Amino acid sequence: MKRITWTLSNGFATLLLVVGTLLALLTLITSFGTAISVDAMVTAAVLWLAGVVFLHPAPAKILLPIVGLASLSIGYATYFSTAGSWLYATLATIITAVIHQLWV
Repeated sequence: MKRITWTLSNGFATLLLVVGTLLALLTLITSFGTAISVDAMVTAAVLWLAGVVFLHPAPAKILLPIVGLASLSIGYATYFSTAGSWLYATLATIITAVIHQLWV
């Protein structure tokens, strides 16, 4: 099991993860399915992925849920920006997860 030591990088990573989570929750609660929610969910996904990049070492119990959430938010954004196409949303979700797993 990897232990997290609190450095400036890990503090910044935590800030990115928290801000991304708050943005996603606020977006889903206030403007579900709108154009602004698509932009906000993509931003939240980018914040989550950037947070994982700055988190060293990234334990699997943090890494896997964050990658899953980022993939789902990209799928959400794709679904609502392509007139409800489940095929494109599913492909975007899978591709995001695969790219991140190959990158990390």
